[in-house]
Amino acid sequence: MKEMKTPIINRVAAVAPYCLALLLLASVSVTAATNGTGFTWQYDAPHQQVTLTTEDMTVRVTTGGEVPHFLFWATNTTGTPAPVTYHVQFHQLIEFNDTNDDGTYTPGTDIVARPILSLAAIRWNFSGFITDQEDDTTTAVHFNFTLEEVQGPGYDDLFVQLRVHMNASSPDELKFDIVISGWPWAYPDTSLALRWDLMVQLPGQHTYQHAHQTHYENRTCSFDGAYFSYRNTANAGNTEVPVNSSIDEQTDRTRFYIVYPHFSDETLEHDPTIGLVAPTTPIPGDLVVLFVVGAGALACGVIAAFIIVRRRN
Repeated sequence: MKEMKTPIINRVAAVAPYCLALLLLASVSVTAATNGTGFTWQYDAPHQQVTLTTEDMTVRVTTGGEVPHFLFWATNTTGTPAPVTYHVQFHQLIEFNDTNDDGTYTPGTDIVARPILSLAAIRWNFSGFITDQEDDTTTAVHFNFTLEEVQGPGYDDLFVQLRVHMNASSPDELKFDIVISGWPWAYPDTSLALRWDLMVQLPGQHTYQHAHQTHYENRTCSFDGAYFSYRNTANAGNTEVPVNSSIDEQTDRTRFYIVYPHFSDETLEHDPTIGLVAPTTPIPGDLVVLFVVGAGALACGVIAAFIIVRRRN
């Protein structure tokens, strides 16, 4: 099992199984909100889903050990019209040789150097929520997905973590830190591509489609009322390395490949962002603290163990 690098997350992991067991037995949801910030966060135990909401954007994340799957949409304060839902799924890590020397990954052209690692073969550990507070006001909400185990040999030293952040100062976007170390390189001159898929779901539709009206400018991809952007460098140890990307449009999805150069045995860290182009009207008034559970004592115990509040003085 991979050890979380943040001590406060370790404390959550130690007590989380007991709290989750209690929640599953009770078949309840836990909701918490803070005064005056527009942040709410919820854990739905029966469906193994978490939901994070700001006045502009709502994010739902599956946490059942599957491929990390994020759904996000504009927070709808009026009920009409229904918002477009965007699905983001992280799928593969691909070591490849840049055959056509274009600095990125080209499916069907570049040579794959070792078997592609499906992220579905990874058992993921969800951290629970961490909040930053200043003077009893929530300024940010964070959570992580961390590699717990890879199904298959050859990845004993691999560490992958997706650190997710939403800040009160930018309530219409979600920021990721992608952290990778211990990759078992097959060759000393290959690159690594992270594939993730974007699927657009229109109101009232049960099928997905790829992003339309795609426009690239300054490493920002705008599409259908949302966007994806990334820094053109990542940290590999104490060195900055260049980052490139490519897209592959399918009928029901758009595949993004974020490409990192060979970073040897260093720890790679990169921070792309997804968000909405046009935020909706803010929710009026203040939100109050709310706990929805079957019993008050269970609520207090679960919230204390599952949601850790880090206060910044």
